[in-house]
Amino acid sequence: MSTADRILMLLASSLLCAFASAAQPAREDTLAAMKKATTFMSERVALRGGYVWLVSENLERRWGEIPARPSQIWLQGGTERVGQVMLDAYEATRDSFYLDVARKAADALVFGQHREGGWHYFIDFDPAGIPGWYETQASRFRWGYEEYRHYYGNATFDDRVTPDAALFLLRFYRLTREAAYREPVLKALDFVLDAQFENGAWPQRFPLRNEYAHDGLPDYTSFYTLNDGAMQAIVELLLDAHDTFADSRYFDSVRRAMAAIIAMQGPGNQAAWAEQHGPDLRPIAARTHEPAGYVLRESWMSIVMLEEFYLRTGDAKYLAPVPRCLDWFDRVNREAAAAGYPTPRYWEPGTNKPLYVVRTTELTPEGYGKYIWTTDPAKARCDGKPCKFDGKPVVDVAPLRTQYAALVSLDTPAGRAKQLTELKARRVRMPRDRESVADVIAALDARGAWITDGNLVPRANAPTEAESQESVRGISTRTFVVRMEALVASLRKSQ
Repeated sequence: MSTADRILMLLASSLLCAFASAAQPAREDTLAAMKKATTFMSERVALRGGYVWLVSENLERRWGEIPARPSQIWLQGGTERVGQVMLDAYEATRDSFYLDVARKAADALVFGQHREGGWHYFIDFDPAGIPGWYETQASRFRWGYEEYRHYYGNATFDDRVTPDAALFLLRFYRLTREAAYREPVLKALDFVLDAQFENGAWPQRFPLRNEYAHDGLPDYTSFYTLNDGAMQAIVELLLDAHDTFADSRYFDSVRRAMAAIIAMQGPGNQAAWAEQHGPDLRPIAARTHEPAGYVLRESWMSIVMLEEFYLRTGDAKYLAPVPRCLDWFDRVNREAAAAGYPTPRYWEPGTNKPLYVVRTTELTPEGYGKYIWTTDPAKARCDGKPCKFDGKPVVDVAPLRTQYAALVSLDTPAGRAKQLTELKARRVRMPRDRESVADVIAALDARGAWITDGNLVPRANAPTEAESQESVRGISTRTFVVRMEALVASLRKSQ
């Protein structure tokens, strides 16, 4: 090799090193960004250690799923998710600053824990004002948000609220062994056990109420509920609790839950699951935009639960329902492709026809928007226009079959234990955005805030569906969590 060639190689190597350095910020820069962002969130945005979903750029307006009172913090991916990412940051850095922020979030959850042991969608530090706020504010949204039209005063499993709060407190206790958090965790676990039906399923809310029938539908909160990850989150909590406390009650509860999942699976060539099931175990309607129908998401969640319990027990009966559901996924793909209909959220029990939920321009006598349920694809609407078949499979079945085949091939406890570890590692608490670490750090403003545009929030008493949301520029808790996760992940990779 000539001297010139060596010089060129050295120059190329130097340029590559420089590029890599520029593309990947130094560890010190990542740590500084994490500290700056967390300091702003915990000191300027938090309320008594808790968080809402969104705060306006000037910190004057606050939202959870709906606009929040000044005295409220929110769950459903708010306070408990900030707590979880703070524990991630602490484990990656061993900086007690993050553990202290997590502790404040834990204290906020303990304050808001209902006397029976569960949680509501939000925690209000002025609880006496909640009923009046429901009557005059929370119930004013015409399209959706039906869960805020009536204040039950109990706790909910919807949107993983109670189990996710308990999962965070359980993890915090397991990490710190601080005695003050043991009792709230055990109280939450007792609540979950008390709420379980004899057949192994859970309601959406507990203690049970049957006091808010509307729009010709019964009160749905006591139905057997899989919707929005409720049952999956409960199962995760109980299994983690069993791993922590070695209390057989938690494992036995999950065993009963798996029996309920098997019993609720649809018949024949429609072997799927619904968002909620009625006393006869069949799909049942809930809110006015939730008809009785089989769905993809809750069916996939049921498969995940069954496969994890198989890995823990080695009992093949928990795998038996999986291929039948995969066959239904294949059927959905075939029929959608043959008929060319746009993808629905629901499939009608019995006929397997696509079942669409369509908002109308009409209002009910109470002033809420009307929905219709239809199996006519021509009536489906996407952004106000007729939906079209996009030519893509409704669900990608191949990787699910590959995973199932891998599980069937396992014949040793060691092999199942390895797969179980990998499955638990794939649990996703919140979707991750694809941003580089450099972009995440650069996006911080001088205060330490990540400001984002296009945050959609509901508008009360909107005259039409098109006007039912407004776009807000502000500080999103979800964005904070996702970007902190990206920074934490970069630290772990560099270790």
